[in-house]
Amino acid sequence: MLRQRIAVPSGFTLVEMAMVVLIMGLLLGGGLGVVSVQIEQQKIKDTRKALDEAREAVMGFGLSHTESNPPATRPFLPCPDKTVAAGVGAPNDGQEDRNPVGTCVVQEGNLPWVTLGFNGLDGWGNRLRYRVTPAFANSATGFLLTTAGNITINNRAGAAVATAIPVVVLSHGPNRFGATTGGGAVTPAPPPANLAEVENTDGDAIFVSDSPTDTTAPTGAFDDVVAWLSSAQLVNRMVQASRLP
Repeated sequence: MLRQRIAVPSGFTLVEMAMVVLIMGLLLGGGLGVVSVQIEQQKIKDTRKALDEAREAVMGFGLSHTESNPPATRPFLPCPDKTVAAGVGAPNDGQEDRNPVGTCVVQEGNLPWVTLGFNGLDGWGNRLRYRVTPAFANSATGFLLTTAGNITINNRAGAAVATAIPVVVLSHGPNRFGATTGGGAVTPAPPPANLAEVENTDGDAIFVSDSPTDTTAPTGAFDDVVAWLSSAQLVNRMVQASRLP
């Protein structure tokens, strides 16, 4: 007796293949989204690490440098690496730019990564911005226990987070507005609506440190990562090392 065999397709139909491709695409897209988030989180971690290293390097410079005039015992901090051509020194070369009399050519610029001995880049490959109170960076006079900083850190609402700060170091974050790239190019300035980011690029002694926001926030988008040294941190380190009485 002959048995009738039922033919069963051995491969995918076009509809089935299309479904497989769609599902794989959705899974892959979701996976890439997760990977992108993880990559961005790592860049933020790298940036915070770079800022911590920058603060340590600035204090290390103070520990190893002494004023040029008598009594020649007071420490001083590095000057910024300028980002424009005017004045003594070359821009964006990683060296601090200091006038012959001991004052800084600029109060704000790149962290002087060559002078301090590390790459000075954030997680997105841009230079860390650095501002120092002039009284702390004068190599002719150095600073004392009583020297006061002139930098203020506010939150987005304008309330003071820290005052009388000697040093601030910051990254302009993933949107890079106002940053200087590792190659020395200047990125676009933040749009006027990004009020906090504008504050961090306007060249004055007031900075904003706060949690990230997008363009829907009242003060606009903000993704800068900001760190600073307080007078207490700096002075305590100098006292512990017997660099200040």
